[in-house]
Amino acid sequence: MVPRAGAHTRRVCACAALVLLAHLRFSAALSFAAPAAPGEPVPDQELVVALELDKQTLTDSFLLTERNGEIYIPVCSLAETLALAIVCDKDRAFGFALDQARPFVIDLDEGYTVHGRESFSINGAAFVQKGEILVHSGALSRWLPVDFNLRRESSTLELRAREPLPLQEARKRRAFVTPKAADQTRQYPDTTAPRRAAAVPTADLAAEFLQSSDGNKGNRSRMLTSMNLSGDLLYMTGEAHILTENEDLKRLDLTLSRRSAAGHRMGPLRFNQVALGSNQAPYVDGIGVSTRPMYGLYLSNRPLLGGGNFLTHDIHGQLPSGWDAELFHNGTQIRYQPPTAEGMYHFVNLRVYYGVNSFKVVLHGPFGERQESEEVFVSDATTPKGEWLYTLSAGWQTGLTQHDVQDAAAGDSNLTFTSDFGLSSNLTGSLLAVRHADRHGSSLEYLGAGVRTAWRATLLSLEVIQMLASGRGLEGQLVSVKSSSRDFFGLNLELVQRLFHNYYSPQFYYRDDPLRTLTTVKGNASFTLLDDIRVPYSVEVGFGTRKSGAQETTSQWRVSGGWNGWNTTLQADLSRLQGNTYATGKAQVSTRLSDFSVRGEAGYFFLPVAKASGIDVSADLEIAPGLQLNSALSHAPADRLTGVRLGVSKRLGRVGYSVAGHVSTDGAYGFDVGVRSSVAEVPAGRLLASAEPLTPYGMIAVSATVAESDGKRTPLSRADFLLNGSRVRAIPDGTGGQVIAFLQPDIPVDVTVDLASIEDPFMVPAEEGCRIVPRAGVVARCDFTMTTGGEVDGTVTVRLQRGGEAPIKGVRVELVGEGEQRDRAQATTLSEESGYYLFKTVRPGRYLVRIAADELQRLKAAASPSRGVTVPPGGDMVSGVDFMLTPVEAAPGKIINGSGPVLDKE
Repeated sequence: MVPRAGAHTRRVCACAALVLLAHLRFSAALSFAAPAAPGEPVPDQELVVALELDKQTLTDSFLLTERNGEIYIPVCSLAETLALAIVCDKDRAFGFALDQARPFVIDLDEGYTVHGRESFSINGAAFVQKGEILVHSGALSRWLPVDFNLRRESSTLELRAREPLPLQEARKRRAFVTPKAADQTRQYPDTTAPRRAAAVPTADLAAEFLQSSDGNKGNRSRMLTSMNLSGDLLYMTGEAHILTENEDLKRLDLTLSRRSAAGHRMGPLRFNQVALGSNQAPYVDGIGVSTRPMYGLYLSNRPLLGGGNFLTHDIHGQLPSGWDAELFHNGTQIRYQPPTAEGMYHFVNLRVYYGVNSFKVVLHGPFGERQESEEVFVSDATTPKGEWLYTLSAGWQTGLTQHDVQDAAAGDSNLTFTSDFGLSSNLTGSLLAVRHADRHGSSLEYLGAGVRTAWRATLLSLEVIQMLASGRGLEGQLVSVKSSSRDFFGLNLELVQRLFHNYYSPQFYYRDDPLRTLTTVKGNASFTLLDDIRVPYSVEVGFGTRKSGAQETTSQWRVSGGWNGWNTTLQADLSRLQGNTYATGKAQVSTRLSDFSVRGEAGYFFLPVAKASGIDVSADLEIAPGLQLNSALSHAPADRLTGVRLGVSKRLGRVGYSVAGHVSTDGAYGFDVGVRSSVAEVPAGRLLASAEPLTPYGMIAVSATVAESDGKRTPLSRADFLLNGSRVRAIPDGTGGQVIAFLQPDIPVDVTVDLASIEDPFMVPAEEGCRIVPRAGVVARCDFTMTTGGEVDGTVTVRLQRGGEAPIKGVRVELVGEGEQRDRAQATTLSEESGYYLFKTVRPGRYLVRIAADELQRLKAAASPSRGVTVPPGGDMVSGVDFMLTPVEAAPGKIINGSGPVLDKE
């Protein structure tokens, strides 16, 4: 859209007048001076860039100098930003880099530099300008363990540390103290739609016809139909999973749940997670649990994202028929689960490292679908003083949860209660109670208590579990002592010592010769190959003794690595059990390249016999956008059976399909044809259809329109959106609108307009943004009204002691909103050589323009009052918002420059 001619003309005329005025006053310092004539040296250009380290912005106003196409970096400002022990004095910089044994010196007068124990000649690689020592980026990279990459398209100087910098080490230490808070730099009005008693649910529908022959029993055909539903129901989130084979109902799971980071209260009871219906019982280390889902209640006030147990974590989820799952921990594949008939995936007793833990589950469907879910949390394993965290789960097996495959050992009911409470700032107590009943009517009960603390870089815990077997006259105890150190001679080291007395549980099965002790030592670290290939490795050694005196040893060795999008893990197990030695190996591989995907694992027995234990590999090749060639290979040596499956699938658009055939070495063969689609209700009564599953996710319908004079709204032909500041893929809803899908439910997100996608540079949204908490199966709404933005400009000058004033460069000026946005800077800019500053594309409204207190302190200037401005509807240019700074203690004839210290005026 083209802005109104009048507004644009005013803007151009005002800018031209200011430029002319600045040229008359400070023509020698203008950054847009006329280009140099041929043969004359090109004047230095100053670049204001953002300084970025580890994908985090350190400062958005770092000043570089470009001379003859080469970049020069102010070494003193860089050292201050990175917390390096380097100081500057006129034409000399000195200190040390990272280690006191590695001195660092730049002496421009003598013409040399010292880094470590080596001396280099400067040879023009550094010079002094405006009181700052500027060093060529290539030379500075040789003198300091930092590489520089200037991204001109985003005005960003990216730093890549070859060795850990003090700033990085400090961040790492702080990360272990408290969990990393979510990015809350922006706070927008909450536009989350209220829950409803009943709403049209989002539905995933799939149908598959299979025709096969096993060579013995003849031909057979099956018709599989599944439907997954999710959405608002009874002011909660309702989920249902239905599977039929021919005319038989194989599965029916119903769940009502509600999760909220803010939490709810029922009298004195506080909770942030509640679920009724089909639930997965929590896994308790030392006890274990049946992995089959049951019907019942789940209640908890634990954080939505975080470790469920001390040093362990469990992840369960829905796994539709024909899907496989892979699990990544901190970017490394650690588990893989082939398709099962149970309809669930279970990754239990996962190690939680002392520090940052990122668990990502990637599901792959038979039609080429892909679903991802991720949990990222920092484990310090202690509970703040006075805080009480609990989990309560009660479930029973019913006819609704009797899946296709029955397990005679599966529990009939389960009651689990766990709690943690902060006794002091560094001491946490825990209590647990578990009752596990099997199908034969017998039950086992467990009561436990524990305490844990953190000492320096080590976690310590002590836990006692008492077992009670009703009607059997059996009692037993399990005492567990655990410790975990995040850095023990370069290793993350974990030690677990268990002492048993007539104790058994679903995790430690009953045997005539029961365990007496079990010692486990685990260590993990990583090293780097070829400068960019990170290779994590881990070692686990176990030693157990039994009542008879028999000894058993186990060991597990794992090494992994990634290169060019490929992840590979090699694992070996060596054990000696009941007098026999066992050795096995396993290889896991996965890739997430743009057009090629592989995941799977292969195992091998070395002792007591040498043979393959099993191979499961799946691979997908993108032969066209959304069209994949699918293949799978499985081999079961025990049955001497090998099977191959080949097919083609479509996963984009409104409807997906799959056509595949399979054959195995026992003579069986067959083919199958499947079709699937997902349907969701979009606000305004429209329907969204997608070939990709939508029920597990939250969705947001987004729009950007322009208000016309007649009151109508015209959609912009092109508008993209940002989610938490990052670009996100939106899918069309078929009527010209867009929907941001595949959002993790119950985790708040911020939605804004990507102004870089708007053709008119003067267009701004009237609404700053939306904050929405997505819900599974629910499409929220976030609308933006685009309008012509305004501009605010002015000058910053400094008062001289002898009278008069002079412009000042590099002063940070902030634009602050009023009302709900008061005291929060919505935009910042720096004054130019002429003292001129400018805020572009300011949305209509009332603002304050100010120089922040910390900036005034840096400049050693007296307080300066904020200036109120109003940008009218339709946009306009607000000029003359000027600031005059007064030095606090400036000697006669001296002024303040942008770098802070008081300098003589030339």
